[in-house]
Amino acid sequence: MVMSVRNSATRRLRVVTISLGIAAIAACTATPRGASDASVANASAKAADGGKLFGQQCASCHGQRGEGVTGPAIMGPGALPVYAKESSLARNPAFTDPSELALRENARPAGAPKREPFNTAKDLFGYISQRMPMKSAGSLKPDEYWAILNFMLVAHGISVPDGGVNASNADSVSIVSK
Repeated sequence: MVMSVRNSATRRLRVVTISLGIAAIAACTATPRGASDASVANASAKAADGGKLFGQQCASCHGQRGEGVTGPAIMGPGALPVYAKESSLARNPAFTDPSELALRENARPAGAPKREPFNTAKDLFGYISQRMPMKSAGSLKPDEYWAILNFMLVAHGISVPDGGVNASNADSVSIVSK
């Protein structure tokens, strides 16, 4: 009788454990990070060259949907904040190299943010065109950076002007959530 009760309790515990595991997996897959598949498809249709370049130049660090892999999330809910979130940067060893951090810290005035704010597409273009890709910053042509930026903005759900964002209209395209 004792053995039967113990076996029954063990079986119930296994069922509960498996059920909780399945629920946890379902919760994780129900709200994927980064841009939605529909947003990426829309961006790929509206900024095909940028989508291709994003896949080649950005996705290895930022993920196919901009969800963040070794680099921070750059598309989807919570991405592209006015100022960087330190916790998102901590995943990337390049952002935690002590000598690199010391250089950046010494070059920044006391109390200044880690980077300039991202308020407009012009701000974001300035950042990515000077600092990305991480291992070969500034190595792409300006048109390639604009193409990637257009893809990112559309995938992020930001309206871009007809013909896309470029040097002449980037300052008028707000990327700050309202």
